[in-house]
Amino acid sequence: MGRRSLWESARMSVRSIAGSPVRAGLTALGVMIGVASVISLVALGRGAEQEVSKNLQQLGSNLLMIYSGEPRGTALVRTNTANIRPTLTPTDLEAIRSFDSELLNYAAPASTSNAQVQFENRNAAVTVFGTTPEYTEIRNFRPAFGTFFTHADVESRTHVVAIGMQVYRDLFTPGTDPVGRAIRVNGVSFTVVGVMEEKGEAAQDNSVLIPISSYQRRISGDSAFQMIAVQATSPDVMRQLQSQIEEHLLRLHRMPTMDSADFYVVNQLDLLSTVEGVAGTFTLMLASIAAISLVVGGIGIMNIMLVSVTERTREIGIRMALGARRQDITIQFLAEAVLIAIAGGLIGIALGVAGSWAVYRFARIPSEITILSVGTAFGFSVLIGLFFGGYPAWRASRLNPIEALRYE
Repeated sequence: MGRRSLWESARMSVRSIAGSPVRAGLTALGVMIGVASVISLVALGRGAEQEVSKNLQQLGSNLLMIYSGEPRGTALVRTNTANIRPTLTPTDLEAIRSFDSELLNYAAPASTSNAQVQFENRNAAVTVFGTTPEYTEIRNFRPAFGTFFTHADVESRTHVVAIGMQVYRDLFTPGTDPVGRAIRVNGVSFTVVGVMEEKGEAAQDNSVLIPISSYQRRISGDSAFQMIAVQATSPDVMRQLQSQIEEHLLRLHRMPTMDSADFYVVNQLDLLSTVEGVAGTFTLMLASIAAISLVVGGIGIMNIMLVSVTERTREIGIRMALGARRQDITIQFLAEAVLIAIAGGLIGIALGVAGSWAVYRFARIPSEITILSVGTAFGFSVLIGLFFGGYPAWRASRLNPIEALRYE
């Protein structure tokens, strides 16, 4: 088929669509909805994946968490530590800190429990953390104003405390400088040395941090730790560092294998991999559900094109009588179906992008539109036009010219 014939088929297709704009618009509606749904739902899925990954990164980079006890799911922070018997010892901590500096930046012990804090006539339920100064570097959790306690405070068991931002709001009037004020933690007086930056996470914003030595003396009465937080030098060495930690602690605890160990290690890389896998599956599921509406839109195109073939039977007969070949008729009706699908796809892209922006703008739900999702949705809409427009086009080309001319 020559270029002139192709141009003529395309021109006739456009003229036919323009002659019934309402019908063409309704035919393309399914494709519009399908493309818009695929783009917006994939954007929401990608946004959720990025948000969770960002939140994990905020907990600290290159992070390994060594927990006392047996595994209880893949969580960097246990929400309930009341029944956990501490099994990690100062000897374990020193062994970890002695690792090669090419593998490890920091290691800090931590023990937690629920507590009641009070300032004057205000009180709040919080999580109290006993730890050391390295914890701020490992968990990327630093004072917004004031300072954090020092190694000297840990060694001397000083009663000092750094409070989370939510604790500050609960205990103090806005604008009040809490540094130097005394609050009571489970009835024991501690002097506030700083207020931690806001993280947007209850486990950190609603916490108070005190020297691990003060925690062991005043809160737990136990010299062991519930957990040890470790920061690797880079993501590349995290697996190696985890393996060495497990080997050393198994030897110190006189345990044969990790299956019988009284501790376990959570690797941030594993959590990120799990999150990405779950989020990817969730996004694929959303896209698959949205793609169903694209198929429905394709069925609508086929239905309308079959009706169009019936309505234009006499026109097809006249064209064939004037010398049009079956191939010309096929191309004309196939082009008409594809043009409807392309128009629906383009409008659907605009609707999907606008919908994703509106969800983020008004509902504050993160979304991320990618070129891949837009291209895939649009390409699928074109394929829908080709596939579902193929049969009506083939049927039109198979009409008997004589019978078509007689059709009323």
